[in-house]
Amino acid sequence: MGILFAVLSGTFIALQGIFNAKLGYAVGAWLSVTVVHLVGLVLALLIYAFKRDADLTAFRRVPWYYSLGGLFGVFVVFGELTAIQQLGVTWAICVLLVAQLIGAFLIDVNGWFGVKRKPVNQGQLMGLALMVIGIGIYTFT
Repeated sequence: MGILFAVLSGTFIALQGIFNAKLGYAVGAWLSVTVVHLVGLVLALLIYAFKRDADLTAFRRVPWYYSLGGLFGVFVVFGELTAIQQLGVTWAICVLLVAQLIGAFLIDVNGWFGVKRKPVNQGQLMGLALMVIGIGIYTFT
């Protein structure tokens, strides 16, 4: 199921970027970011109303800053819509994916934010290098 959710999420990220960029062209970037998050909030609240899976006491057991993921979301949406407007969909998504992969790799390797530290191997480094090279080929051909 994890792979299915990853594939669906990746597809939704591409669609979301296009929709956000088009809305941003029409109404402006920051109004677009605001509308996107308001619509997302409404949907999340509707889903939560039917699927109450929360343990509100758990907030006491996690660092307070883990509740701030939505702040990142604001800059993700703004950055993605701006990148798509300026670079086009495919190139923007390529760069975003590589940046995301490198960030996740660094988190795994260093064990940041309570993630279990994972060792680095040559295959991982080669894979990252090939993705960066792939963006270069895409960009300059």
